[in-house]
Parts: sequence; structure tokens; C-alpha cells
Amino acid sequence: MAISIGKAIDKMLKKMKISTPVRQWEAVSLWESVVGETIANHTRAEKVLYGKLYISVDSPTWRNELMFHKNELLEKINSKLIDVKIKEIVLR
Repeated sequence: MAISIGKAIDKMLKKMKISTPVRQWEAVSLWESVVGETIANHTRAEKVLYGKLYISVDSPTWRNELMFHKNELLEKINSKLIDVKIKEIVLR
């Protein structure tokens, strides 16, 4: 019985109990498409640790502006993820 590579990888990740952290890392690669070009030019998704997405911001002004939109950004990123959720966005 043959299974697809994707299903084999999913099975391996679940067996190793790292499926959720690996899936959460998708948020890093999705960041630019979720926030758009303007915000992406001033930010960089760095990492995901324990359900928190860490975003580097190039200026205090942009950081302050994004603080007001954290919940909206969190909803957008979570709507793109499959089977996992990001709990918090950390701007730094």
C-alpha cells in the first residue's frame, strides 16, 4: 500500500510529537503574503516559539502602529494556517 510523501511526513511528525511546532513555522513563510508589501518592507518574521510569532520591526513608529493591529494580524495569519494556531504576535 503506497501513501503520499505528504502523508508520510505528517505521520512521522506526529509520531515524533513535533507536528504542531513544525506547522506553526508556516506562519514565518506566510507573513509577507498576510501583511502585504508595505508592512513586509518594514518587518521580518523571525521565528515561532511556543505558539508565539516573533516579528522584527525596523522602527519604533512601525512597531507602535502594528501594536494597534496585532489582533487583526493574528486573525489573518491563523486563517491561513491548517490545524494549528498562533497564540500571540511579539513585535520587537
